[in-house]
Amino acid sequence: MKKLGSWFVPYLMGLLIMFEGVALVVLAREIELVDVLVMDQMMIMILGAVLIVLGLLLFIPIFPQLQRLSEVLMKRMQVVAAVAVLVIALIFLLIAAPAVVEDIGTYGKNWVVLAAAQLFLLGILAFVFLYYQPLANRRLAWLEWLGMFAACLVITEGIIIFGLRGELNVHGELEAGQIFMIVIGVVLVALGIFEMVIFNRRREGESEKALEMMDWVGLVVSIAIGAVGLFCLTITTSMTLDGSVYSYYWLLIAGMALAVLAPLLNYTQTVVAGREGWHMDIGLITTIILLMAIPFAAAF
Repeated sequence: MKKLGSWFVPYLMGLLIMFEGVALVVLAREIELVDVLVMDQMMIMILGAVLIVLGLLLFIPIFPQLQRLSEVLMKRMQVVAAVAVLVIALIFLLIAAPAVVEDIGTYGKNWVVLAAAQLFLLGILAFVFLYYQPLANRRLAWLEWLGMFAACLVITEGIIIFGLRGELNVHGELEAGQIFMIVIGVVLVALGIFEMVIFNRRREGESEKALEMMDWVGLVVSIAIGAVGLFCLTITTSMTLDGSVYSYYWLLIAGMALAVLAPLLNYTQTVVAGREGWHMDIGLITTIILLMAIPFAAAF
């Protein structure tokens, strides 16, 4: 078993995925994604059953009896399950549309995207922490864990923006087409992946040059994430997306999340690096600047 801080995440995600599958089976009813797909009650029950199985595949290796089986087999089983969850979530993000739920009502595209995104978050957390090897220093291991979790949130926000893609009009501030939201979403996903790679590659045995390069890349990536968040805060107002009007808090939440995650990522990677001198100073100064910029951007 791995140290606490890594091993329990895939099991917890599997349990949550299983619960979601049970909810789908119990509450199954016809759902129509307008102009895209109609799923009858049986299809919803099958989807729920699939999620139950995938959740179990992630969760059941925690039992001592199964630990006696091949560790490699258990690991592969969990990886396949996590990837399958990610694929299911991405499919629904690609076909996201307003939903009509039998006997309940109509839900906007944004709620369909958020439902798929939370499933994506469970899948990516399970996948990432299946490969995470915690540092020997417990305090640094938890900071690294926190940083990788933040990177997963950045990726998920990018996925949400990608899923919401459409004709955007931030009232009085910005007008953009579908391509703009796709680019922003893909950029955030790429930046989040860069952060995870930096955390995973920072291990003993790396050359001094490689470590220094990771310091700079991590700094630039966190600043880029913060810049996107701060930009959203400066233009925060109500908006229209594909003809649907959204209150200002949608953009406020999106911007604030990135603006807070950026200094968190910068701080964790700076401390985990454990490098003395100007490397540490620049990292901490940048963290403070990113935090101080939040109220100014929100008030702009």
